[in-house]
Amino acid sequence: MRFLFVFLVTIANMVCYAQNIDEKLASQFFENGEYEKAGSLYKKLYKQNINSVYIYENYLRTLLVLKDEKEAVRLVEKQIKKNTTQLNYQVDLGYVYLQFDQKETAEKYFDKLIRSYDDDRGSVTFLAQSFDRRGLTDYRILTLEQGAKKQGILVFFEELIAAYRYTNKTKDLIDLTLEALKLDGQLLGDATRMLDPVFEKEEDALYLQNRALYYTQKNPSNQVFEELLLDIFLQQKKYKAALRQVVSLDKRNQEKGGRVLQLADLCVNNRAYIEAIEAYTYVINLGQNEMRFNQGQNGLINALYLKTTSSIAPSKEEVTSLIYKINDYISSQGTTRTTAYSQFRLAELHIFYNDNIPVGISILEEIIRTPNLRISFVAECKLLLGDAYLMTNNIWDAKLMYGQVDKQFKEDALGQLAKFKNAKLSYFTGDFDWAKDQLDILKTATSQLISNNAIELSLLIQDNTGLDTTDEAMQEYAAAEFFLYQNKIAQCTEILNMLPFKYPNHTLNDEILYLKARVQEKLENYEVAIKLYTTLYEKYSEDILADNALFRAANLTLFLSGNEEKAQALFEKLVLNYNSSLFVVDARKLYFALKEGKTKEELFSDFSF
Repeated sequence: MRFLFVFLVTIANMVCYAQNIDEKLASQFFENGEYEKAGSLYKKLYKQNINSVYIYENYLRTLLVLKDEKEAVRLVEKQIKKNTTQLNYQVDLGYVYLQFDQKETAEKYFDKLIRSYDDDRGSVTFLAQSFDRRGLTDYRILTLEQGAKKQGILVFFEELIAAYRYTNKTKDLIDLTLEALKLDGQLLGDATRMLDPVFEKEEDALYLQNRALYYTQKNPSNQVFEELLLDIFLQQKKYKAALRQVVSLDKRNQEKGGRVLQLADLCVNNRAYIEAIEAYTYVINLGQNEMRFNQGQNGLINALYLKTTSSIAPSKEEVTSLIYKINDYISSQGTTRTTAYSQFRLAELHIFYNDNIPVGISILEEIIRTPNLRISFVAECKLLLGDAYLMTNNIWDAKLMYGQVDKQFKEDALGQLAKFKNAKLSYFTGDFDWAKDQLDILKTATSQLISNNAIELSLLIQDNTGLDTTDEAMQEYAAAEFFLYQNKIAQCTEILNMLPFKYPNHTLNDEILYLKARVQEKLENYEVAIKLYTTLYEKYSEDILADNALFRAANLTLFLSGNEEKAQALFEKLVLNYNSSLFVVDARKLYFALKEGKTKEELFSDFSF
């Protein structure tokens, strides 16, 4: 008995081994294009192991290549007969019809097949997957749509959404989503994420917007469509429309400005200051006794400040008006933790735009004494206070402020900014070696802006020191730049005018031109500034400030002179000639934006200068 068992096992192993050899050989024949030989072997293997899915698949594939319609149909029908519950084989029969150009026969067959199982969720899902496996995506969708028609769209919502996204059927995606939301508002979060592809084309986004408006009007009691409209406007960055929508929701739900404030903050982050100002004003007008009144006031002041100061030439009238507005707010509320941020903006206005540094210093010193403020905000106040001290030539106190922040936030962006400011202070005062050591550390700063500024100032020091034993020329140039920082235009200009005569062979000529152009900008002589920048990038095209001058000239030409064609040419020149410049990314964006016909206002909302 034992001998018989061993004998049978041995025979079985030999048969399996022979089958494996035949399978490999058949596969090799197929790969080599010897389809007749492959077909003969697979036919033999199929008879030996009719339950093998692997052999079935390869045999069917071979028959299709051989154009043997009769045998392919017979093979699939045999599989269907043996596996009556396996709908994938029934799909295979229609698939075979299609391979032999029997489209009408296949369509009738598939239509009957789909309708035969449309009342069972599992069968619909399996049938759809079987179509997908054969690359019959349209029939996959038809199967799911028929199932949804029979059982309800929510049953197959996820599968249909995935199918529509995969096939880029955006209008079907939109229509299905809106119908599903009508039935179940809880789907809103998932639905808005699924609708992302719609916003890739303006035509599709407009269709979604119009359909959502239609559903809103037809279903006035269903707030989900109003919520969807809000999301659509935000996706399209239509902040004015979004504001109307969120105000409507705020009034309807008595939210007392909660989401309006969120939208206002979003508008500020996207430089949509007009809409932000309108949103904050709405919150303020809800009343002084409302809990979000001070948030609205501080937000409004911040938005007004950013709108006023973001332009190349801030309006003095707007600056004065904003100062009055902030003073009125602080007078009504007092100097508290609540008003501290608005006071900070007030200090900035006095220091940088109102030529009243002592008042700015007094405000900052008062803020720092206010209890219970965030330590990072206090650090920002100290950095600004250090700047103000430096502008009034109070070197020691400026260094002290920067040093405190550097020590307290050593590994943070605030600490890196403090270190940079301290390095620049040392540069202003002629301590180039120490300044350069600090700047070299900051070249790898986490903040790209700090890193870029550190690299630029380090290169300036490196290229213009060590040329003689005294570094006197560089010291005088740094002093001129310090005078400009302190807004002492006359002293700065006097040094700049004398430098070329005192040091005729020095390498500072391009830096002198650049600083002269910045002086003219400060004096609002923009055409003169553009000419000086032009001279610099044309005469000193290989020096380190050429790309700075080119970028600055392009911006002044665009935003103040209004010559968009010339500005576009300058941005193009920077991109082509200075592809390693720190400004090349913004220059490229501006170039293509101008080429697409964007207005100055649209460009200004996208970029900060």
